[in-house]
Amino acid sequence: MPRGAARQATISLEGAQHGHADDEARLRQLGYKQELRRELNLLRNFAVSFGLLSMLTGLGGFYYVGFQNGGPVTVVWGWVLIVAMTLTVALPMAEICSSLPTTGGVYYWAGVLGGKQGPLMSWIGGWLNLIGQVGITAGVEWTVVRYLVYLINMFRPADDPFAFTKAQFWAVYAAFILLHGAFNAISVQLLGFLSVVSVVFHVAGTLAIVIGLPIIAKVRQPASWVFGHFENYGNDEALMAQIGSLPTGVTNSGFAFLLGLMMSQWAMVGYDSSAHIAEETKNAAVAGPLGLIMAILGSFICGWIFLLSLTFSMQSPADGVAGVQQIFMSVFSSRWGSFEGAASFQLIVFLASNLCGIFCVTSNSRMLYAFARDHGVLGSRWWKQVNTYTGTPVNSIIGMCMASIIIGLTMLGSDVAFIAISSIGIIGLECSYILPIFLRLTVARRWFKKGPFHLGRFSLVIGWVGVVWGCFISVILVLPTYYPVTNKNLNYASVMLVGTIVLAMIAWVVSARKWFKGPVRNVDTGNKTETLAEAAMRGELDESESSWGGEGGEGAPAKGGSASAEGEPDKQSVVA
Repeated sequence: MPRGAARQATISLEGAQHGHADDEARLRQLGYKQELRRELNLLRNFAVSFGLLSMLTGLGGFYYVGFQNGGPVTVVWGWVLIVAMTLTVALPMAEICSSLPTTGGVYYWAGVLGGKQGPLMSWIGGWLNLIGQVGITAGVEWTVVRYLVYLINMFRPADDPFAFTKAQFWAVYAAFILLHGAFNAISVQLLGFLSVVSVVFHVAGTLAIVIGLPIIAKVRQPASWVFGHFENYGNDEALMAQIGSLPTGVTNSGFAFLLGLMMSQWAMVGYDSSAHIAEETKNAAVAGPLGLIMAILGSFICGWIFLLSLTFSMQSPADGVAGVQQIFMSVFSSRWGSFEGAASFQLIVFLASNLCGIFCVTSNSRMLYAFARDHGVLGSRWWKQVNTYTGTPVNSIIGMCMASIIIGLTMLGSDVAFIAISSIGIIGLECSYILPIFLRLTVARRWFKKGPFHLGRFSLVIGWVGVVWGCFISVILVLPTYYPVTNKNLNYASVMLVGTIVLAMIAWVVSARKWFKGPVRNVDTGNKTETLAEAAMRGELDESESSWGGEGGEGAPAKGGSASAEGEPDKQSVVA
């Protein structure tokens, strides 16, 4: 390796041993005082994102979507494709996170990188991310209750299944949300402990299924079928009739494959939680971006072997079309004539989904806290408060839990409406991700200062690929999945997305543009610019030009090396 490249591919000892004072000083440079407790390290930052991604929850809950639309090829290779393309979005996000490590995440980045239009960009990005966070939480908690029903039914006769009424389903759904909110409200230390428990449980649970399922299965599919068979099972009327569903009506194989990617994309979203807990993470400029990337790579490995185990162990295509719980039941039935033992595997995915729900609340409550800190939501004074005893934004936790519970009321009227609302979570988050990347590549290209983690000469190329991919997959996610399209099977996520943007723009034109300034300082400004979008353009957020530093006070120079300008990589950095 050339000497220059070797020098770039290291993190300096000084940067790696960043202290609390340095983190707090950098946060003051970025406009905010330290209010949340900074008690998480790299491992726990990674663990929160890893637990939120929870491949056992996302891939397990939506395996049938991938299998119906292309069979094994869509399931196995669709996951590889989605993770590879997700990295083109996540790596530029990690680069921005390293430069601007704040709890606001993509909302803050859009505001700071938006230049003169920073307030508008942060307004749009903030509401897209906030709606996305609520939608994702609602979808995960819905999955938790579905997994509970599947678990109960593994102890009941096949001809007498248990089912909640709609009202009961919503009540249990709300109870799980409140439970997961309580875990978040108690303390940051508990959250850090649960994040480590989550990593251990997900890895051990995945290995138990991956190893146990093929051993128990009486029939194992050949590798040629698992890795190379493509079939549009969702349009097979006879096969879909076996599980009591109508065919999808999708006749084009290429289009079916694209629709099947929803399985993987649903599981591969929410990794921005590493950024949302940046103000609670030590050495955030390094731990935040690395935690984000590590969570994706760890999820890819565990997710892929999980998918391979399921597909190899499938007893018939009808099992894959029905979903993971049916695969578990058929495997045990084929061996012992009874499927009660499948409850052991179903329990694993049920507990994993609960851990996922906990970290969904973590991410969305921090987003509300950050947005409220800059007066972006009604009742900001209430939502931005941090409980002095627990060190957590308890009010924001309560607010986001109640928002998810209220959204869940739509399931009392229509499952289609609820699924549309939860689906907007994926699209809202994806759109909010690509907005700051686009602004960094265009508006802020000349004055964006890189942090210790950056992509070097590949920064612009990877960034543009990520923007194009984000736009493409967002279009795929709003397409109808059943044809012919009716009011019952229309993908209402497109309506929700457009509605959210339209309402945000109306609110902006009518009122918000008069008072919302985007991210603003909440520390003494002195001779600094209050609005952080303007401050960024003037270079006031750069480490080398800031008056904040030393032990977190004013007047001393920052300890860390200066962040790199475009085209001038800092030697004290890590290049992905």
